[in-house]
Amino acid sequence: MPAPTACTQHPSVQTRLRCSACETPICPDCAREAAVGYKCPACARHLDSTTSPRGAQGAGALERFSANVNRRTGAGGGGARSAPSGDRLAATVGARAVAVGLAAAVAGGLVLAVVLQGGFLFLISSGAIGWGVARAVYWGSEERDSPFIRAVAMTLAGFTVAIAMAFAGLSTAPPGLVFLAYPAAIYGGWIVVRGR
Repeated sequence: MPAPTACTQHPSVQTRLRCSACETPICPDCAREAAVGYKCPACARHLDSTTSPRGAQGAGALERFSANVNRRTGAGGGGARSAPSGDRLAATVGARAVAVGLAAAVAGGLVLAVVLQGGFLFLISSGAIGWGVARAVYWGSEERDSPFIRAVAMTLAGFTVAIAMAFAGLSTAPPGLVFLAYPAAIYGGWIVVRGR
């Protein structure tokens, strides 16, 4: 086991933890969780720039743990004050994703209503509109991914069919088949969510 060394970013903190990429001494506050071990902020930034947005999520667990420790001990130079701003940011991003997705669902539902009244290509149209609504949700969330964003994307993709049926009425495409528009729209949304 290596001897305790001062953290490169926080010289007053002794640590035995090393970056798994460059062996730089790092403390729990600046360590970023990686697929193998922990990385220093510089190596983590490089890793984040070469991976997908989903791959950048790994740092969250260690940061939340560190913030909780700092909050309980009063250490960290304001770690307790920085957590609420992150919560507000997450709430803002979630609200924006819902608002943009809902607007896209209403617009998509109006377009799908016309297609349902014509009674042609409604399955393909439902899938394409569901895909578009799910993409709008991710665009509104600044391409962030979470279980909440996935649920909103899938729900609003299916919601477009309800909006379309409300505007088109039930005298639309073949009555028994029109309900297949729901799974088609949800499948379109699922294609987007699965790609995350």
